[in-house]
Amino acid sequence: MKFIYLFIYLFSSILTSQNNHVDSNDMKQGEWKLYFPYLDSVVSELGSFVNDLEEGVWIKYHDNGKVREISFYKDGKLDGYRLSISKKGQLNDQEFFLNGQYHGSQTYYYDNSRKKMECHYIQGVKHGDFLKYYSNGNIQESITYSSDKKNGYAKWYFDDKSMSMQYTYKDNMIIDTVYAYYRNGQIKSTYVYENNERNGECVQYAVSGLPLSKGMYKNDQKTGSWCDYDSLGFKLNCVKYQNGVLK
Repeated sequence: MKFIYLFIYLFSSILTSQNNHVDSNDMKQGEWKLYFPYLDSVVSELGSFVNDLEEGVWIKYHDNGKVREISFYKDGKLDGYRLSISKKGQLNDQEFFLNGQYHGSQTYYYDNSRKKMECHYIQGVKHGDFLKYYSNGNIQESITYSSDKKNGYAKWYFDDKSMSMQYTYKDNMIIDTVYAYYRNGQIKSTYVYENNERNGECVQYAVSGLPLSKGMYKNDQKTGSWCDYDSLGFKLNCVKYQNGVLK
């Protein structure tokens, strides 16, 4: 962050002596200083135009005078880093662009400066690891993207790092058993998925590990016999469903 503020100081000093310029073709050229419409003495943006297109570094400000964003442009498109900064001076977003599209690693932050989310793009398409974090720094969710689609294991965690849920994606569709867990690691429920719909047995468990209920799904609707169990695992009652409707 110290480097960022030094860069802002030097860049702003260069632009201070320049005037906004429009050429004979009514196109913006050279260094420009823009102001808030309701605060005409407060600078909102500093940057350069070439033939009416943003070029090079642009610095944008909050209405309190603090830096809001630092962006790099080429031919009017974002190209390079874009840093978003809060009114308190904390880095919120660190993004990278290539020819106007997300490219490379993107990182987002909580107000406490800890990471909130990380993802990776290749020319505007999500590709690679996607991570979400709790504000305490522990991972909340992890998944891998391939050509903008979720593929492989998806894992969710409680804020104490213990597993909350896991399942498998193929081309954005859940294709395997979904496991949910209690904080103590005991399985809370299992749902069998096929092509992103519940198809197969569903079992819900008590913290003790004994079943609470069992039943089947077909095309994401309850079907057949569904049974409930007491705290000792003994069957209490059963009901029947057809196409999601109680018979």
